[in-house]
Amino acid sequence: MIKIIFEVSEDFIRESASPETVTAKIKVENGISAMKSLFDMIGFKQLEKQIDEGKTEFVVTPDKFDDKSKEFYNNEIGEICLLAAVSEIDNKKEESDE
Repeated sequence: MIKIIFEVSEDFIRESASPETVTAKIKVENGISAMKSLFDMIGFKQLEKQIDEGKTEFVVTPDKFDDKSKEFYNNEIGEICLLAAVSEIDNKKEESDE
């Protein structure tokens, strides 16, 4: 098992949970799906509620999901792995530039 750790600021979560942010995002980014933006906002809003309850760590593993959620996990995990790999590549570039 490997771990991919994402750090996200609480301010980013709260801002992204805001309907005003979603509306502005749809207007600024031509072609962005309104449904995707709404879906993202719902996710951020759910995290915001848990943050308000004091939670600060969210462990995502496929064994926690029902079949429908596991399908979503399987569809998104490739992009997450790509972000993790690019992060490491970019970090090495920065270290070699110093």
